[in-house]
Amino acid sequence: MKKLFLLPFLLILISPIKTFAGFPEGEKGYDLKKIEESFKLPCDEIGKDDCIARAFGVGACTWVFGIKNGKESKEALRIADEVLIALLKGNKLDINSIFEKDGSIKEGIQKEAVYRINFCKDVTKLAIPKLIKKLPEGVELDEEKIDNLTKVFPLQYVSMFEQMRKGNKN
Repeated sequence: MKKLFLLPFLLILISPIKTFAGFPEGEKGYDLKKIEESFKLPCDEIGKDDCIARAFGVGACTWVFGIKNGKESKEALRIADEVLIALLKGNKLDINSIFEKDGSIKEGIQKEAVYRINFCKDVTKLAIPKLIKKLPEGVELDEEKIDNLTKVFPLQYVSMFEQMRKGNKN
């Protein structure tokens, strides 16, 4: 009798379960207000710099997931930027705090962001061919180039912010 009683619980444990990972998405895209209000990072425990680096990881991964899923790069980047801003705002993080006085990104933030962005390396690899539209004549995007671009992507993503900052000072 005990075995029959446990059977439903075992079936629940081994049955496929539908789960939702990521951010709440509605008819009009990501629910930015919900992200801002609900997605809390442990900034008190790990520090604001690590929180910002994690938010950068989410932003970069949101961009490549969008590209992989068929969005144009500019549209996917716009969405990723909105998600990043919602994360920063919701966690009371100031993006200006990532920069050194010369406009470069603090080394610790850069290293942690690159580490976090590499969590979506597999998706980045799938997105690279869609991200790279034009190559010089005679240059093909083979597996080795895709691998190299995948490795460089996290640094490129972070350096975009640095370039914008340094560009704004001129």
